[in-house]
Amino acid sequence: MTAYIVDVKGAFLHGDFEDGEKIYMEVPKGFRKYYATNLVLLLLQTLYGLKQAAMAFWKKLLRAMKRMNFRRSDADPCIYFKWSKLNGLIVWISWIDDCLCLGNEHEVKIAKDEMLKQFECDDVGFPIEYVGCKLNFDKEEKSLTFTQPVMIQSFSDEYETQECINDPVTPMEPGRILVSGDEGDLVAKERQTYYRSGVGKLLHMMRWSRPEIQNSVRELARHFQGAVEGHVKAMHRVMQYVISTPNRGLTLKPDRVWDGKDRNYEFIISGRSDSNFATCPDTRRSVSGWSVKFENCPIINKSVMQKVVALSVTEAELYASVQCAQDMLFVWRIIKSIGLKVKLPMILELDNKGAVDIANNWSVAGRTKHIDTKQYFVRQLKEDGIIKVRWIPGKMNEADLYTKNLPGPDFRKHTKVFVGEDEHS
Repeated sequence: MTAYIVDVKGAFLHGDFEDGEKIYMEVPKGFRKYYATNLVLLLLQTLYGLKQAAMAFWKKLLRAMKRMNFRRSDADPCIYFKWSKLNGLIVWISWIDDCLCLGNEHEVKIAKDEMLKQFECDDVGFPIEYVGCKLNFDKEEKSLTFTQPVMIQSFSDEYETQECINDPVTPMEPGRILVSGDEGDLVAKERQTYYRSGVGKLLHMMRWSRPEIQNSVRELARHFQGAVEGHVKAMHRVMQYVISTPNRGLTLKPDRVWDGKDRNYEFIISGRSDSNFATCPDTRRSVSGWSVKFENCPIINKSVMQKVVALSVTEAELYASVQCAQDMLFVWRIIKSIGLKVKLPMILELDNKGAVDIANNWSVAGRTKHIDTKQYFVRQLKEDGIIKVRWIPGKMNEADLYTKNLPGPDFRKHTKVFVGEDEHS
């Protein structure tokens, strides 16, 4: 199995307009001397800056994939696949103009050559970087690690991280919750912009390479519109934590290895969820945290504020489990859509026995009868044999990392699951 990247040149210039759609533009300044006054130009193809450009290019790419005999996944419109009788599954994944091909080395080469006939592309080759991340392959460990050294360096260059005298062990003080108006008045407009810029970078980093900072960054992002100096200092602490642990990164190390050909192979999808009840002092909403694993690789990690106010710990835990189950179903649909199988039931684990009992029983009690749609959603999945809900001890539940700011020992224990071990573990 191998991987290959091609980068479509001028992707948004390839799109065609729908039938009857006409878009005009003014003559660019440098060309006005060549045209009569008051003339406008009719666009024959899309340009960068048009709302239609991204969709038009995707449609053009889809037609190209069909000519190459690739089918679009029914679960994700940016995944295309085909099966070779001799060499198994070949997959294209498109990220705007970056197209990643995965599969047997011989088939990938053929698919890449066909793509170069469809579009003018930069032949990037084996992926060393992808979507702003550095990819570190370890053939002996059979693992892949995502890191972002350029962004980490930008924290040192552009932000006041030097105010942190010692390297923090955790991204935020254990147990801390950022409150509106915490530690003084709102900072000046320029400081607000500075804060938003830094948190924006952290949001990108937590998604792609540093999942262990999700809860801390979620706390920071809640104060985009009203940061105070205490929030700015908290942002600097998260950045300094990242700077002091540059070798950590999201690590994918599957328990088993698939040969790329066996269509009867059953992949394992699992999930763990947790919640922190009534966390927000402003709204009293709870926090949901969950992780979905594919062959024991953490591929979806989330920390979000719940959209409704839960009336009990059990209710908050049930909401979190539903959100985890939704992502598990999404991964299942993707695997099914490309002709592969998943072992059922998928295991969903949480550390609240009350929520587990609600998911596993059809009884209605006075304190939970108002939890209508969500409890029936999980119960139906269990009834259909798609998901099995079971209890685990809280100390074993690494989703705890996404619901609260943990003390050092617990933080290090759960962090290893997602970013592996380094000299700071």
